[in-house]
Amino acid sequence: LEHARSTQSGRFVATQTPQSAFMASSAAPFAAPFAVRGTPATNPGRRPSRAGAHRRSRGSRAPRAAVAAPAVSWPDGTGRAELGGIVAEASVVNLGKRGEIATGLPFLDHMIDQLTSHCQLGVSVVVAKDGVPCVPCVDASGDDDETVAVAAGFALGRALAQMLAPGVDVVAAGAVPSAAATAEFASPLDEAYSTCVISLTSPGQGALAFDLAPYGPGEGRARIGKYRTALTEPFWRGVVEASGLSVSLTKRRGDNAHHIVEATFKSFARCLRKCMDQVEGIDVTAMNERLDGVTRAAGKARSTKETTIDVRLDLDGSAAASAVSTGIKTLDALLGSIANEGGVQLNVDATGDLWIDDHHTTEDVAITVGQVLNESLGDKAGCNRMGSAAAAVLDGEDSADANAALVEVVMDLSNRPFLSNGLEFRDEFIGDLSAEMIDHLFMSIAANGQMTVHVVEHSKGRSDADLAEASARAFGRCLRQCIAVDPRRAGQVASSKGTLSV
Repeated sequence: LEHARSTQSGRFVATQTPQSAFMASSAAPFAAPFAVRGTPATNPGRRPSRAGAHRRSRGSRAPRAAVAAPAVSWPDGTGRAELGGIVAEASVVNLGKRGEIATGLPFLDHMIDQLTSHCQLGVSVVVAKDGVPCVPCVDASGDDDETVAVAAGFALGRALAQMLAPGVDVVAAGAVPSAAATAEFASPLDEAYSTCVISLTSPGQGALAFDLAPYGPGEGRARIGKYRTALTEPFWRGVVEASGLSVSLTKRRGDNAHHIVEATFKSFARCLRKCMDQVEGIDVTAMNERLDGVTRAAGKARSTKETTIDVRLDLDGSAAASAVSTGIKTLDALLGSIANEGGVQLNVDATGDLWIDDHHTTEDVAITVGQVLNESLGDKAGCNRMGSAAAAVLDGEDSADANAALVEVVMDLSNRPFLSNGLEFRDEFIGDLSAEMIDHLFMSIAANGQMTVHVVEHSKGRSDADLAEASARAFGRCLRQCIAVDPRRAGQVASSKGTLSV
C-alpha cells in the first residue's frame, strides 16, 4: 500500500508503507498456520442463547464506563469565506449535533453531512448569494457553482483549523508522538471504496493529493443530479488550504459516481476522527465498551440432507472460548482466526456430506455464521460500523517481511450486502479446502451478515496458506473495529439516514 506522508514543504510524497504498519498492535504471533487459536479472556464470557438474544432495555443506553480522559480538548470552530457576492459561514462542534447545511448544492450538502454521522462533528455550512441565504434541500445551482464550492470548502476548513488547533499545538510541542498525528482510513460504499490519509504535523502548510477521477466507467460521469463532479476537487482544495491539513484522497475502486464521492467524504470523516482519537489517546476498539441492557449474542441450528450445523456467536464473549469443528481443518482454522482477531466467541459444530466435496459444508456454515452475526448486531446502535485493517503473514506468523502475504479488508456493517474479493490463489487446494471456497466463505458471511466487504490482495506471499490466513486475520481485525461500541455515540446509529434497519 502506498502511504502518503508530508515533507517539510507540506507536499505529499508516495512511499511504500512497511507491512509492520498494518499489523494490529494487539496481534501476537502464533505457533503454526491453520491452528485454531484463542486469546486470553479480557471479559467474562457469557453463554449465548440458542435463539437470537439481542435484547435492549429501552430506557438505558448509557455506556458502562466513560471515555478515557483526553490529552487535549477540541474547541468549537467557526469559519467564513467571501468570494465576490458569495459568502459562506461554517461552524464545527466536537461531538455536537448536526447544524444547518445549505450551500445551494444539495448533493454537496449531503456529502458535508457525512462529517456529522462519521466524524461525530456538529457541522453547519450556509452559503448566501448576494445577501440571500440558501435554503436546505433547495437547489440553487448555476454559473457560480465552483465559487460556491470553493467558498464552502474555505469556510469549513477555517472552522476545522480552529477546532484542531490545540491538537496541532500539542503535537508540535512534542507532548504527543508525531506518529499519532497521522492517520489512514478506507471507507466503502457498495462497489466503491476510497482511502484518506490526514496529517496534523505540518500546521499551516496544507497540501492535497486528490485522485478520484474518473467518476465511473470510461470518462466517468460529469454530473450527479445537478451537481457537477468536477466541483469535488476545488471544494477539498478549499478545505485543505484553509485548515492547514495535509490530506490525501484516493479512489481505490468504484464504478458509481455517487458512491465514489460519498465513500471519499466518509473516509475523510472517519480518518479525521481516527486522527483526533490518536492525539487524545483514545482507542475505542480496545475499550471493549458495552451498552447497558444489550446482549449481543445469537445462535442458530439448521439441518438439511446435506449438512447439520449448530452455530453460536457472542460478540462480547471470550475468543479463547471459541471452538470450531466442521470436518475441514483449513475451514476450522480460518474461522478460528476470524474469531480470534475479531475478539468474539464463535462456536461451530457442523457435519456435512464431505464424501461429495467441501462445498455444501463451507457454504452452509458461512451462511449460518453470517446470519447469527447479523442477528447479534441487532440495529447496530452505538457500533463503530466501519473499519479497515490489514494482516501480513509468512509461514503462518504475523510478519513484516517483504515476502509475507499482505491482505487488506475494508468493511461496513451497512445492511447493504456486497463483496469485492481480489484474492487470487495459485493452487486448487489449500490444505483440505478448495481454494475457490475462500471466496464463497466471505461471500456467504457478507451476504447473510448484511455487510459490505472489500478484500484486497496487496502481496501474494510465498504460499496460498499464508494468503488465506492473512485474509482471515484482516477480516477479523476489521470486524473487531466495526462491532466495537463507541460510548460517545450514546447508543445512536452511525448513519446520516438515522437507521441501518431499512
